[in-house]
Amino acid sequence: MDFPLFDFVLASLLMGLGIGLDVAVATAARAKQLSTIRLATVWIVGVSITHTVFPMFGYLLTYFSLQMQPAIEPIIGFLAFTCIFYYLKSELTELAQPKKQGEEKQLMLTLGLILAVSWDALWSGPAKSAQVIGWPEFLVWISFLLVGIFVSVLAIASLSFALRAQRSIKESRMSTWLSLWVQYSVIGYFGLLALLRYTLNINIYWWQVLIMAALLIAIMMSLSIVKATNNQVSRIAD
Repeated sequence: MDFPLFDFVLASLLMGLGIGLDVAVATAARAKQLSTIRLATVWIVGVSITHTVFPMFGYLLTYFSLQMQPAIEPIIGFLAFTCIFYYLKSELTELAQPKKQGEEKQLMLTLGLILAVSWDALWSGPAKSAQVIGWPEFLVWISFLLVGIFVSVLAIASLSFALRAQRSIKESRMSTWLSLWVQYSVIGYFGLLALLRYTLNINIYWWQVLIMAALLIAIMMSLSIVKATNNQVSRIAD
């Protein structure tokens, strides 16, 4: 077989890095919620599968027809935004009215967030169709598996690093709130990006979307803090 194997491996790893960096960031941001083996396993396996299957689906979509893409983009953007909005709403409600969340609820939130963070991988398929011109067909499909494996490695490394960092840092109340703000801002960025890019067809720089998400989260967290303080005062008064 006269085919450059090095190019095949390199192209697969670069694609995995391109669509896996958001997984690494989201994993690090959610490390505290992934402290149990069950939740961590669901997250890592989930993002690995979606980052394998979604690019395959996008590739097939491009291979057979490009006509569907403009029609389903707004729907996908809205679904991703809805998943993340529900997650953040649950988290911020928990800040205002603290009560221990059951693992089953955390599992449902994790599954929704897996989908939300993975939507971008769907559109790596069309790029893949241009990249693999001249490749043997079976290597095209194997490359998707390599991408999924590489994303899994990124997620595991990111989670391990974030958990180690958490254990080495003594958190004050202020640092806890700051940590939550960063975490929710990163997660909110993915939802806002999906809504702006896919549903509203607005293309702006990633850092502008991140700033918008950070400001919105700061406002929402401030309202939650005020509500939590009022609830505590009411309990003391009673």
